[in-house]
Amino acid sequence: MRILFAGTPDVVIPSLNWITSSEHELVGILTRPAAAQGRSSSLIDSPAAEFAKNNSINLYTSIDALTSEDLLSSVDLVIVIAYGKIIPNALLGIPKHGWINVHFSLLPKYRGAAPVQRAIWNGEKISGISIFQLDAGMDTGRLYLQKTVSMNEVQTSGECLEMMSHLVPDMLSETLIKIQNLEKPTPQDNSDSTLAPKINKSESRINWSDSAISIRNMVRALNPSPRAKSTFRDNEVFFYEVKVSDIKSVKESGTISFENQRLFAATNDFDIEIVKIQSSGKNLMSGPEWFRGIQAKDDQLEIKYV
Repeated sequence: MRILFAGTPDVVIPSLNWITSSEHELVGILTRPAAAQGRSSSLIDSPAAEFAKNNSINLYTSIDALTSEDLLSSVDLVIVIAYGKIIPNALLGIPKHGWINVHFSLLPKYRGAAPVQRAIWNGEKISGISIFQLDAGMDTGRLYLQKTVSMNEVQTSGECLEMMSHLVPDMLSETLIKIQNLEKPTPQDNSDSTLAPKINKSESRINWSDSAISIRNMVRALNPSPRAKSTFRDNEVFFYEVKVSDIKSVKESGTISFENQRLFAATNDFDIEIVKIQSSGKNLMSGPEWFRGIQAKDDQLEIKYV
C-alpha cells in the first residue's frame, strides 16, 4: 500500500522504521512545524521531521500542502500517531482506505490528548494500545485492533510510551492485513468511555495534603513533561522520582526532613522519599544532593497555586 504517515514525537520512530522496511511504500510524512524548545529561540525539528530528512522522505508541515498537491487522493492509507492536530473531517474519506490512528489506551477509556498520563495519575495498572479508523469524533472511530499493556507502579509516562511505541509496529502489520482483506472494524462501546484531556500546566503543582500514593502517581504521570512542581523559598522545584515510604507523616504537609541520608516530604498520610529533584535553572540531582545544597534542617515545600 501507498502510505502517508502523520506524527510528531519520538514514539513514532519504531513505526516509521517498520514502514520503511516493509513491503509498503511510505510516500510522505506529515508533522508539526519546527518549534522553539526551552529557553532557546532556535527552531527544532520534530523527531518525525528529522526521520524524513535523514531518509529522504517527502516532508509536509501543513495539512494544506497535502490537498494542494492532491497527495491524499493518491495514497491508500494515512497512519496517524501523536500528530498533535485535529484532522479536518472533509479529508478523512479521500484516501482509498481512509485514516487510521494509533491511540495509547484501551478505547473507549481515556479518549483525548493525554491517555497515558491520565491513566498513571489515576493509578491504573493496566492500559493498552488501540488502532482505529478515524472519524469526526474524538477517538470514537471503529476499532481494528487492541493490545493490553501492564504498567508497574514506578514507570513514568515517558517510560510507558517508549515501551508501548515498540509494540505498535507488529500491531500495524496485523491491522494493514485486515484492511487489505477488507475486514470491517468494530464499533466502540460509547457507554464505557472516559476522557483524558491535555495536561494543563496549572495542574502540575503538587498539593502536599494529598496522599503519598496520589503524589507519587502525579510525579510519574508528569515525567518527563510538564513535571510535577512545588515551591521552595520562592523558587520552583521539579520532581522526577519519588517513593512512598512506610513512615507515618507527623509533620505539617510539605515539610521536608533528612534522615539516614534520605530526603523526605510529609503528606497527609505517609512521608514521600524524594529521589530525583531539580531546582529551576539547575541540574537534575538526587534528593540528598539537593538537600545538602540548600543547607537546611526542616523547611516546607510551600503550596502556591500560580
